[in-house]
Amino acid sequence: MALETVVETVVAFVREHESWAAPVAFAVAFAESFCFISLIVPGTAILAGIAALLAASGIQANILMPAILAAGLGGTLGYATSFWIGRYFKDSVHKIWPFTTRPHLITQAQEFFESYGAFGVFLGHFFGPVRAVIPVVAGMFQMRELPFQIANVLSAFIWAAGVIGPAFYLVTFKDEVIAFLAAHEYAVASAIFLLAVANSIPRPILFVPTLVLVFAVGTLMVLGNGNIPLILFAASAGAFVGDFYAYYKGILHKEDRSLTWPFCATDKQHADARAFVESHGPTSLIVSKFQGFNRGLVPLEMGAVERPLIPFIAMSLASALLWAAAILSPAIVIGKLLA
Repeated sequence: MALETVVETVVAFVREHESWAAPVAFAVAFAESFCFISLIVPGTAILAGIAALLAASGIQANILMPAILAAGLGGTLGYATSFWIGRYFKDSVHKIWPFTTRPHLITQAQEFFESYGAFGVFLGHFFGPVRAVIPVVAGMFQMRELPFQIANVLSAFIWAAGVIGPAFYLVTFKDEVIAFLAAHEYAVASAIFLLAVANSIPRPILFVPTLVLVFAVGTLMVLGNGNIPLILFAASAGAFVGDFYAYYKGILHKEDRSLTWPFCATDKQHADARAFVESHGPTSLIVSKFQGFNRGLVPLEMGAVERPLIPFIAMSLASALLWAAAILSPAIVIGKLLA
């Protein structure tokens, strides 16, 4: 079943049975955060669609709290269950699907976890490719449960509120949003471009907030006036410019990349990014767009090893477009559902 069909089926059920919004939100958030089914359940799009439809039906805002609490609890339990599986089956996890067919997921999550520890658990709820694998790796590494659960609970409820709340209020105040965006369309597109550029810089103070803002502002634009080509162009152009800037900095600072302002990464992260470039070649640009901080480090390392410019530009354009499409896909699905 296609992902869009899954979203439409679940959201249609909630449209007809509004009292089931909280239980469905719990189940969807659990599936989104549980290691074995998160790869096939588009939980973020479903939760945003449920919130948007509730708002469109005229339900008051007080319905949001039960749905957010349910989604937060579901996300927490999904992550916790994945953590316990990793802890108690650490030597045989790689023999279980989906890791039998996608062993790289464990490697990616391991690198992410080793780099950021408990903060990586917190960030994991917001990064699709490694979302439900990070807690498995945390369990495999015997991370202490208290720090894990603190990071898990905080991030799960922030994620739930960040997905459900904006979708609800965007639809509730749809007319006002449309009027504002119609008057400031290109200014908002420019803001998305700048945020996408900033998101290419691997600094904790920039990376996560700018990713959230690109998603949020892009969703506003898509749901507000439906000008998908303009927003897609703005986000992908920003990602491309960020790539090219990193490539240029890599050429200028071949020997002292760890001191290259405004980039901020450890020597190990730089070494891992270079190994990734050497292993995957130009295609590393596409994969790295969905690997957290590697998004900024890979083009930097490609410049440092003097990869040819023309193939770099071609792959950067393709990867930037794919990244922008992935960021905006939940909003596009919701827009179709509300059309």
